[in-house]
Amino acid sequence: MISIETADKYVAHVRKQVREDPGRRSALRRSLGRPVEDDLTRKAHSTVARWLPSDRTGAAVERAYYSVAALIAAQPRDHADQDGSDPESDTTVPISDETRTADGSDAGTRPEEPVERRTTSLGGTLGQAVTAGKLSVDTVEARLHLLCRQNVPGLHRHLPGLVRRLATVEIEPDWGRLLQDLSRWERARAQVGKRWLQDFYRGIHAGRDDNSRNEDDNPEGEHQ
Repeated sequence: MISIETADKYVAHVRKQVREDPGRRSALRRSLGRPVEDDLTRKAHSTVARWLPSDRTGAAVERAYYSVAALIAAQPRDHADQDGSDPESDTTVPISDETRTADGSDAGTRPEEPVERRTTSLGGTLGQAVTAGKLSVDTVEARLHLLCRQNVPGLHRHLPGLVRRLATVEIEPDWGRLLQDLSRWERARAQVGKRWLQDFYRGIHAGRDDNSRNEDDNPEGEHQ
């Protein structure tokens, strides 16, 4: 599985490319939703190829890298330009398997070493957007269910539309987490899709629960 540190560095690399080179941005945008073998994807190789895990990268993992790059390039220009991260200056060091104890904690980790960041799935981002009142549940719920039923080609065909819905309300997915999830789709679609749906409904109900608690704490007519 792609580590979140590696995924985040790749995202920073793509952001830098689309920020500094309009030609690369255009090339990536043209590849959106298209197979890696498509003629319109050829110019995307110069941005993506060196980041692929190996020269024998599986098709689903390869597609994940190209799709995330194209989705970032397709964001409104001010969104794509917001992140000033530079992958060359990223000093995050992934924690190797050898440093993890049996219970998942880090053996011998120095206090100054970075801890793997918390991530948000696509479903979680959509749930947060609904809770914040930026998207209606009817707008995204059916689309998310449809997305979770897709095979790899269908996933990459339907995903841009849902990401565009987020862009209309100035919200971006967690790109690093999205790259991880897309790369696992072929072998763990049920697991990833389940998590997206669970995170979506948790987000919605968390917002509703917060509202209910506020109403209980401040019943109508009660004066402070």
